[in-house]
Amino acid sequence: MFRAVNEYMAKLNIVTDDTVFEKMNSFLEKNSKVESFAININFNRYIVDVKMKKYSVDNADKLFRKFVEATAYPYSHVSVRYNEENRVRYRFVTCQENKTGVYMDIIFSEK
Repeated sequence: MFRAVNEYMAKLNIVTDDTVFEKMNSFLEKNSKVESFAININFNRYIVDVKMKKYSVDNADKLFRKFVEATAYPYSHVSVRYNEENRVRYRFVTCQENKTGVYMDIIFSEK
């Protein structure tokens, strides 16, 4: 599946987007399941580190799905999940019709 994400990304112009950043920030600030979070940018890619109040793989998956709903462009998006011992990492890419896209590496873990 990671190859499919890489192929999808290869066809896009990956950028940062202030509107998407604000949507991420707003969603995470308002969510009662989030203890704390940090959003960093590295080479036009967002690294989103989320500490959950009650972490589990299932809770992280539910939170991620709501996060996607709040932040994805309506045109297209793709993601893949990696379970890593005491955290879950998602690679998430969403794009507009003009092939301008946003990449996020989202990590959910316990506080």
